[in-house]
Amino acid sequence: MTYTVSYASPLGEALLASDGSALTGLWFAGQKHFAAGLAEDVREESDLPVFEAVRAWLDAYFAGEEPGPLPPVAFAGTPFQHMVWEELLRIPRGETCTYGDLAQHIGERRGAPTSARAVGTAVGRNPVSVIVPCHRVLGASGALTGYAGGVWRKRALLALEQRGISIAEAAERPGTLVQQLTEVWERSVRATHAFLSEDDIVRLRGMVPRAFAEVPHLLVACRAGRAIGFAGVDGAFLDMLFLDAAARGMGTGRLLLERATELYGVRELSVNEQNPYAVGFYEHMGFSTYRRTETDEQGDPFPLLYMRRA
Repeated sequence: MTYTVSYASPLGEALLASDGSALTGLWFAGQKHFAAGLAEDVREESDLPVFEAVRAWLDAYFAGEEPGPLPPVAFAGTPFQHMVWEELLRIPRGETCTYGDLAQHIGERRGAPTSARAVGTAVGRNPVSVIVPCHRVLGASGALTGYAGGVWRKRALLALEQRGISIAEAAERPGTLVQQLTEVWERSVRATHAFLSEDDIVRLRGMVPRAFAEVPHLLVACRAGRAIGFAGVDGAFLDMLFLDAAARGMGTGRLLLERATELYGVRELSVNEQNPYAVGFYEHMGFSTYRRTETDEQGDPFPLLYMRRA
């Protein structure tokens, strides 16, 4: 008998599978090879001790904490695949290797030359995402390639492990969080919105808490327990995206935007024309202008560009 349960991760819904004592599968919804090899006699069961252990491990991991020892894992697959997946477990958290490096290690264990292509195929078939860290394997040039769950998830997992950047939706928005995010907004605006006067900033700051309360989805990026950026999503529209001035250059904006586009289906946004840094960022991320207005949404004389992703 195979048992399954769903897990709501910050990177989207995931399916866990177990033989009753060990974890046999962890797949993100929609990924390549989703639930591959899952037996037909499947029963949903949320109270298995192994599932409780896996959920606790994942909760700590995604919160940026030390999750402790790995939950028990049992592999199905060929002997070669087992060897590759076991080698993945040797890659320390926060470190990476290339497919070529992995092939060399496997070849030394087998006593025979092993191709990076064969290793890459086995890595792509890894049935236990995150816990068996196939996201730590890079292309020969260091490029983020070949992740069954999507390159954006690979980027997010490495940012969490290497830079301590975690992103999650703020279902609850207490006053302390609103205050933190309002301060992030102000530092961001002062660094990038040179066209605003001091009076403009003070007036707009008074509107920010209400915007946090009203936006349907609020994604918050944190590092070392402090908010460093946020994005608001309303349907397919990116309502807001701001980064703390001290957090620029860390890739946080890309992480927030990819989360908004991949998980929430964002395809449109607006940006101040007088903020060339933001305009260039969105163009780099695949958005192009389809409309321009002479004023912003408050009627102030700050032109907006409306952009759409192809």
